[in-house]
Amino acid sequence: MKLDHQLLSILESLHDAVIVVLTDYTVAYVNKAYTEQFNVPKEKIVGRNLHKIEENSRIIEVLKSGQPLINDCSYVHSLKKDVCANITPLIEKGKMTGVVTIMRDISEVTNLQEELKRYKMYSSELRKQLDQKSFSLLHSNVYKMKTVVSLAKKVAATDATIMLYGESGVGKEVFAKAIHEASTRHSKPFIPINIASIPDTLFESELFGFEDGSFTGSRKGGKKGLIELASGGTLFLDEIGEMSLNVQAKLLRVIQERSFHKVGGMKAIPMDVRIICATNRNLSEEIKKGTFREDLYYRINVVPITIPPLRERQEDLPFLVENLLHQLKSKYGKHVSVDEEIIAVLQQFTWPGNVRELYNVLEHMVAVCPRSHFVIDDIPDYIREGTENKHSEPPVFQRERVEFRTTNYQLNEVLEKTEKTLLQQVIKVSKNRSDAINKLGISRKAFYAKLKKYDMM
Repeated sequence: MKLDHQLLSILESLHDAVIVVLTDYTVAYVNKAYTEQFNVPKEKIVGRNLHKIEENSRIIEVLKSGQPLINDCSYVHSLKKDVCANITPLIEKGKMTGVVTIMRDISEVTNLQEELKRYKMYSSELRKQLDQKSFSLLHSNVYKMKTVVSLAKKVAATDATIMLYGESGVGKEVFAKAIHEASTRHSKPFIPINIASIPDTLFESELFGFEDGSFTGSRKGGKKGLIELASGGTLFLDEIGEMSLNVQAKLLRVIQERSFHKVGGMKAIPMDVRIICATNRNLSEEIKKGTFREDLYYRINVVPITIPPLRERQEDLPFLVENLLHQLKSKYGKHVSVDEEIIAVLQQFTWPGNVRELYNVLEHMVAVCPRSHFVIDDIPDYIREGTENKHSEPPVFQRERVEFRTTNYQLNEVLEKTEKTLLQQVIKVSKNRSDAINKLGISRKAFYAKLKKYDMM
């Protein structure tokens, strides 16, 4: 086969590598781009049999079959490169005289693909680790709890609105935080809102914010609302069952339109938040009573998750105690160990206040324990006796009386100490915050002011 001068000039000007092989497998020609890209001098390849250079070359397949291979990618061992080639038979007077191959080095692309594959695997592993870390506090050996956690993990990656149901103290906010941290919004804010703590008159300004001068006494320059502060992240609406019908209507409109107006503002602001709600009430029953809007219920009840109470997952108590004690050890700077005997006593109790009550009991035990390990007497009497009646004067009140006789307290200190203790005890035995407010006989505003005063929010 002879290549005329004009054809050779064209082949030499190409940026892609070109190799011509005759039907007897002899390499007849390689262009300049081939020698430069693959660092192979012409004299080392031209005139040689292709079988001796690359035994399993794809060019040999075309020489045998007579069928072209277009955009064929393979690894060439003699070149130690990944290449993509168009391998086409040369036909002269109806007879195949050889094969011309135009090829390009794609090693860099292949390396990038491998790097991307490794990155995706690494990213997947990091996501698994993040999920495990996010849901570590919700580890369980109980089927019912494991099923609930599994569902939470599945929906965490989506933007679906989640409705968390469960008794007071089961850890609804812990669930909400875990879902947020395992979601694609984890780098953005998680903003919890206790609906019951916001009076109706302040709801709009707290949730939506307000413009400068929108009402008498408003902050100069205006204020961002909680929705705006949560932008890109997650908005956790706790105790949504306590929301008045008037407030429900405002929330429904925002969820439907996915935008809101600041108080005194004319501009609609897009709402980019994932909503998670929580309640200890049966919303279906509240709808029947006329205290909760049915249309709002269907908007927020997209993925309902019911968290089982602690009495239904007593097997998890050792793990929960270990995790909660780890937090309390850091808080009090005390290392206190717990043995099987203590766990056995705690497992006999039904925990009507759930994980929150367990935390409070463990905090009491850590606070009063003077040793490096717990003993039975460190456990509050009502727990040891297995009675849920905490209204009968618990030991904490008895100890307060002794201290008052033997210590020089100022009257204000005594009153504050007693008030804080009473608040703690009433909250423990109450179904929710509203129940606690009724038991105390004070206004909602006064109740939350006291919680804030004693750092009990």
